Amino acid sequence: LGSLTHLTTLALDENKLSGYIPTELEQLNSLAELNLSGQRSRKRIRGPQPSFSSSPNLIGVSIGGNNLEGPIPPDFPQDVDHNMDIKIDLSFNMLAGAVPLTLDAFTKLDINLVGNVIDELDYTFCDDDEWMAGAVQRCDS
Repeated sequence: LGSLTHLTTLALDENKLSGYIPTELEQLNSLAELNLSGQRSRKRIRGPQPSFSSSPNLIGVSIGGNNLEGPIPPDFPQDVDHNMDIKIDLSFNMLAGAVPLTLDAFTKLDINLVGNVIDELDYTFCDDDEWMAGAVQRCDS
């Protein structure tokens, strides 16, 4: 995978992949769209959520319906232009903890975290009318 330096889209959704996401995917600088969602194998894709911090063009990530676990890395996706339209689907995994405050820097982020065990959303997200196209309009204690 690491030699596919000009790869811009990788769509392997609804297959029978299992195991960890290869670290080589995080090093593909040209990768703009990644879809590994809805794997049909019993074990599915598992392990920690990669940060993709070295993927400056990655504006579409869909890894929903797998078995990713642990926290969302604070540097996810660090090198992407914060003014780009970014769509991230991490729904229906086993991600836990807080939504990283660093994601508030993205002005046009659409992120789906439904079906995880996220237990904290900083109040800063509630004050930003632009974030998530205004979908986070109020936060309850």
